Amino acid sequence: MKPIKLLSILIIGLASMAAATPSSSADKVSFALNWVPYGLHLGPYVAEAKGFYEENGIEIEIFRGFGSGDTTKRVGTGGADFGMADASSVIIGYSKGLPVKMVAMVLDKSSDAIYYLKDSGIESVKDLPGRTLGAAAGEASLNLMSAFGQGAGIDVSKIKVVNMTPPAKIPSLIAGSVDSIVTFVTEEPTILEAAKAAGKSIGKFMFADFGVDRYAMTILANDSLIETNPDLVKRVLDATMRGYAWARDNPAEAVELFAKKFPESSSELVASQFEITLDLMITDLAKAHGLGYIDEEKMAKTIDLIGSFTTFEKDVKPEDVYTISYLPKIPASGK
Repeated sequence: MKPIKLLSILIIGLASMAAATPSSSADKVSFALNWVPYGLHLGPYVAEAKGFYEENGIEIEIFRGFGSGDTTKRVGTGGADFGMADASSVIIGYSKGLPVKMVAMVLDKSSDAIYYLKDSGIESVKDLPGRTLGAAAGEASLNLMSAFGQGAGIDVSKIKVVNMTPPAKIPSLIAGSVDSIVTFVTEEPTILEAAKAAGKSIGKFMFADFGVDRYAMTILANDSLIETNPDLVKRVLDATMRGYAWARDNPAEAVELFAKKFPESSSELVASQFEITLDLMITDLAKAHGLGYIDEEKMAKTIDLIGSFTTFEKDVKPEDVYTISYLPKIPASGK
């Protein structure tokens, strides 16, 4: 083989390898979810699939979480660079000394809900005392039960809480082992599908309907990362929020991208979960200020609400637990 031809082949081969391999100069970033991947998480997965992170010089690693409290600890202790967790977990984590801060809001509206079996005899919220409620110990929605009770005018101490792991809640409800469960409304499609298969009818009580309005799912980062590498925070948020915007504008295609990565998932369920996510994400605040926006007054009210059922180990002010200095301006309404 002639030297010139061999050289040409080598150059083409090296170019192909370079194109297929992430740039060595790309920043490696770990992103912990709050739970197993589902419709709520289309934003980061679409951003990964569409190359938004790569465009921003980021080599992303997204992995499942084990609850908001665990994700907050991971980010606070350096086990993950970024995470998705419930705002209450971030606020409580900060009060316990974890150096974490919210940098974008995903769910601007409270997503807490109680789902119940209609054949259990529960017809109104007044029927909950004396009934059983499946919940994971320490979960955000369970912690808000006292506030829910105040708004609903019921004594929640008379509700019999049955502690269980998060994966056991829906099967326990459908089997009738408990009369009700507390969870996020983004789980509703999964609950309704399981109920339909079992021939059961399900009802729900939204906490927001009883005066519990708070910030819910958020994106957080470690304070040290924010201080030492603010440009990276900007690039990660830009890619992630563009992922949510693209999924908003192209929901069917977004679900297809998710299904390619998780072929065992139900596209119908993921689509329904994302539809609920958008309803909780695109609020009047988001329409006025853009996706991910965090309002100081609403954050102060959220802190007060969380403080009503837990004792903070140190004073918590809005500026302690959030910043929107690195948030891109992406309109809430798309095409």
